Amino acid sequence: MTTASGGRIAPREGTGPGLTPEESALVVRIGVFVKMRWLAIAGVLIASLIATQVFHIHFSLVPIYIICVVVTLYNFFFLYQARNLDVGTRASLPEVLAVPLRRFLIIPKATSSLIERARATGNIHIIVDLAALTVLLHYTGGIENLFIFYFVFHVILAGILLHYRVAYLVATWAIFLVVLLVGLEYYEVIPHVHLEGFAAANLHQQGSYILGVLVALSTCLYASAYMVTSISGELRKRQREVVALQQKGLTEKTQELAEAGQELTKLEEGRQHLLRFLAIASHDLKAPLSAVQSYIQLMLGGFSGELTDKQRQMLDRSSTRITEQLELISDLLDISRIEGGQIVQEMEEVSISQVVQESVENVRALAADKNIKLGIKVPASLPKLEASGVRLKQAITNLLVNAIKFTPEGGDVLIRVTEQKGDIFMEIMDTGTGISAEDLPKIFDDFYRGSDREKPGTGLGLSIVRRVVEAHGGKIWAESPNPEDKKGQGSKFTMTLPKSLVIAGKKQSQKKLASNPKD
Repeated sequence: MTTASGGRIAPREGTGPGLTPEESALVVRIGVFVKMRWLAIAGVLIASLIATQVFHIHFSLVPIYIICVVVTLYNFFFLYQARNLDVGTRASLPEVLAVPLRRFLIIPKATSSLIERARATGNIHIIVDLAALTVLLHYTGGIENLFIFYFVFHVILAGILLHYRVAYLVATWAIFLVVLLVGLEYYEVIPHVHLEGFAAANLHQQGSYILGVLVALSTCLYASAYMVTSISGELRKRQREVVALQQKGLTEKTQELAEAGQELTKLEEGRQHLLRFLAIASHDLKAPLSAVQSYIQLMLGGFSGELTDKQRQMLDRSSTRITEQLELISDLLDISRIEGGQIVQEMEEVSISQVVQESVENVRALAADKNIKLGIKVPASLPKLEASGVRLKQAITNLLVNAIKFTPEGGDVLIRVTEQKGDIFMEIMDTGTGISAEDLPKIFDDFYRGSDREKPGTGLGLSIVRRVVEAHGGKIWAESPNPEDKKGQGSKFTMTLPKSLVIAGKKQSQKKLASNPKD
């Protein structure tokens, strides 16, 4: 797809690949010529039968049938030509006919552009049709036949479907053929076919009648050509303007998308740079902080002598702050590793039941300190997954710790695992204080701690959970209050893992057989 100044766009159905709107329209118009010719053949046969059988107008039907057969044959040729016009393999007229026709109407050769070939093909259609119509008029009364004014249809078609100049050429060609026919019959060069029962016998030799018909026909044809070309020319002008505007808008949008793509690339490069910086900085900060923490613990243990109450209080406060910083550094390292794609390298066959059980054991002591009942519902028939067991355990543990942290003493925390349509659903529910409607949409954002900032934490726990779940192709969301809580309290966190991670039973059996081969 290129610009409007000759560029190509996607074609409509039924046209060749990569055609401009003008080319597509011309190809369709040639097909219209062919379809209308079938209707014209049927119309001639029906009108001839009605004229002879109903109105008892006497003329021979044999020449009519012959003309219809000839038109049918060349219409089949034109049909084949139209279907191959837009693929560059057009059938052409025999060279003995094509050469004089090219000279007469400046018809281009097969090597010309598609637009020129289509216009040339339309010109040939009209030339042959007018010649056939003239012969048909000769055998149906000549100037006595009122259907002589049907020449106007080809003028209208030429003005609508082809170039505007062709309409005037068609009008001139039609008048020339009629004058030639009337003259040959007037001077008895060819016999006149009289429509007995419809017109007077000598009309074809009455000069005033002939002149009147020819003047009326000429003015009708040229007036029709003028009106049609004026209207169709304006419509084509508007069409070109619309296409130009579309192409301009498309070019602008393409440029905007390219610029947006460049910005995204820069942002991604900046993000990767930031992640590398976080990984390096966090790693470099963790070692000295851990050393300081060790020294503080030694001092608190009395290694450097007795401490006053004030000194111990200061060291305890420092130890707490360092512990918080170490947790923050650990979380930042986890984020950089997850964003860096480390999970892909950690993928292995994992038992989700075992991961959940180990996560629950990690927090059991924390729950016991607050006298919180920790429930677990995991079916024994859960399939194994291709996942990072370490990261899943980290995500589930974070959710359980979060639930326990915000659940008052004596409350309940439940983790439930189910399989729904092949996907694994893990739900962590509590009877805690819940999450406010203002905080709920933001709880998975980095460093967001909500309105209750008195609780300890880095604000990265749920953010890490979201990253772990999304890295596995899953989803996570929170609901508060818990929709399953009868009192309308607590929260419910749901994380899903897609069935694409599930290891099929056949694959598991093959692994089992491979690890325990029979003798």
